[in-house]
Amino acid sequence: MKDNKNEEISRKILEKLDVFDVVGIATKERFSDLENGRHPASIFPEFESAIVFAEGNESGEMGVFNDIFSTIAAQNDVIDHLNENGFKAIPIEPDEMGFSLVRLGIEAGLGGISPVDSLVIEGLGLTGAISAILTDAKLIPSEKKENVCINCMKCLKVCPIRTIPNAKGDLSKCACGKCVNVCPV
Repeated sequence: MKDNKNEEISRKILEKLDVFDVVGIATKERFSDLENGRHPASIFPEFESAIVFAEGNESGEMGVFNDIFSTIAAQNDVIDHLNENGFKAIPIEPDEMGFSLVRLGIEAGLGGISPVDSLVIEGLGLTGAISAILTDAKLIPSEKKENVCINCMKCLKVCPIRTIPNAKGDLSKCACGKCVNVCPV
């Protein structure tokens, strides 16, 4: 009976977030390789599932939702739904220290990793603004996507902080948005 309830709650959550371009769910098992400070449980100890959603950005700016008020309203609607069903949930902000929304997006099946360590989403490229909700509900995970990045390296060629794929760089120079404008995915 509990599995049916979890399936119904998962379905309802995806329905509530269908205003976004992509939505997915990842369960805690997909993060077993992460160290403590980078694991979702370091922010939310009761963590069982992550609900991740993104939309392509029309302005060409990285990480900005087109309508932030609708985004917050949808996020709150999902949190309220989880609370009404006896679960805890918290929103995750893009600036959570040491925490990767990109990793959440990959594990929730939104897309894959680019050579500049951004989330590549099919049809949206690198324009996706990502947000997430962590919950103690054991939800039904989405299928992961494979080979979303076509490895054309256009993003890497314009990146001011990296010359080697997925290498670390001076993040204070990041967020120039050049990679967003050249990604053909």
